[in-house]
Amino acid sequence: MEPRLLPLPASERLSYERILRSHAAELEPILCDPRVYEFIDCDCPTPADLEESFRRKEAGAPQHRSDEKWLDYAVRLTGSGVAIGLLEATILEERAEVAYLFGPDFWGCGYAAEGLAWLHELIRTNFGIRDFWATAKPGNERSMRLLERSGYREAPSNTWPRLTSYDPGDRVFRYLAEQDETVQRSDA
Repeated sequence: MEPRLLPLPASERLSYERILRSHAAELEPILCDPRVYEFIDCDCPTPADLEESFRRKEAGAPQHRSDEKWLDYAVRLTGSGVAIGLLEATILEERAEVAYLFGPDFWGCGYAAEGLAWLHELIRTNFGIRDFWATAKPGNERSMRLLERSGYREAPSNTWPRLTSYDPGDRVFRYLAEQDETVQRSDA
């Protein structure tokens, strides 16, 4: 059973909905685009694969991963209601691993950064977690720049916790939310 969360309002340009199987058809043109998977170690999904994936996400973490909480959100433009991507988080112990997939037509618009900030706040508000992790393939400069703009720093391998989204060779990034709050308080 998925956790019941205190809702957060939409961010400036985006709204968010918990993933349902029904989102698959709407997000298929975006998430079945091979360009989205250029730096991901999996094949581009078929529409049937995407629907099955969303069914699993809707159900939450499986029994053998019952120590995890899965948060998966469809992302929409508030003005038009058009679905543009997906935000994900796996909460394990006192940390969250985050990921994002947006359609190529929406890259470079700041939507992923806005969505990631919203996801951080949702997780801090509901779980008190301030330790965030993300991975990126070497060569995925766009994703690494996004993470760095969002406060993430590359983490030395001797500091990594068990990461559910790590593939050998990935670069690993960490964001500690307290760092921002300390800076903001000292700037006030």
